[in-house]
Amino acid sequence: MLLLNMLTSKYYISIFLIMLFFNNFSYGKEENFNIWISELRSEAIKKGISENTFDNAMNNIVILDKVKKLDKKQPERVITFIDYHKRTVNEKRIKIGKEKFNLHKNEIIDIANKYGVQARFILAIWGIETNYGSYTGSFSVISSLTSLAYNGRRAKFFRNQLLDALEILDKGYIELKDMKGSWAGAMGQSQFMPSSYLEYAQDFDNDGKKDIWNNYGDVFASIAFYLKSHGWDSSKTWGREVKVPLNILKLYKENYTDPESLKYWSDIGIKKINGEDLPNSNLKANLILPDGNKGKAFLVYKNFYTIKKYNASTYYALSVGILSDRIKF
Repeated sequence: MLLLNMLTSKYYISIFLIMLFFNNFSYGKEENFNIWISELRSEAIKKGISENTFDNAMNNIVILDKVKKLDKKQPERVITFIDYHKRTVNEKRIKIGKEKFNLHKNEIIDIANKYGVQARFILAIWGIETNYGSYTGSFSVISSLTSLAYNGRRAKFFRNQLLDALEILDKGYIELKDMKGSWAGAMGQSQFMPSSYLEYAQDFDNDGKKDIWNNYGDVFASIAFYLKSHGWDSSKTWGREVKVPLNILKLYKENYTDPESLKYWSDIGIKKINGEDLPNSNLKANLILPDGNKGKAFLVYKNFYTIKKYNASTYYALSVGILSDRIKF
């Protein structure tokens, strides 16, 4: 009986110590987070964000485990450009793009002329980013950015984005309850990160708000201004799919080549996808083989690299270009 009592006592002591450890651990985590929030508050106030805005925004934030998992998640396999292209440039998206142009024709042509960016590229980015505004993300931007900024793998970047998001709220561009976006904090129909919003979002109808969530004029103008600010040339297109002779393909194993003139590419046998000769021009173009020398081939111009400023993915930029061609009006 004495031995049983001793064993029982040891059991309860062990349980008590384990519970004490985890309670202290949780308390420590909470205490560290409170310190982090306090430091963030001081930084926000120094940037000119009001105490009221900060407190209202941060009072009900939730650390989202799903967001942290998504940030760490690596793709199970590397998809090919053909796979990506099938997902992003399909007949339904092309059809809707043409319908959207007809629906917003006057507005989008005015914006295209004002900013010097062809309407079809504005539509193509809108289409691929949010399926023409049909899905803009349902995550709380403030909670998502806080989750990524607190002890995340890119903490500094997301901390700055969080401060910019608070500035957007402070300026009254959107209400806290409506500030929704992707898990990484990209917002609205143009999917701008908060820093991009502050620098490039436009108030096209002069109503005092840069509403990339609900105002089509502001959405289109913001996309156009972003492209123009990064060097868009409205006298040129993005590039084209081409046919490359097999003997030339074998020379290129890299995805990108050095830039050469269209005349150079024509002289070595590269032709338009329909078999016609390339323009006899000194316009510089890079040969791109997104799936290596056994897949599709493209010659791309400077505007292609401007699209990559919007999203650094080669697949993305190619798909925007192709979709723009398919919805051309």
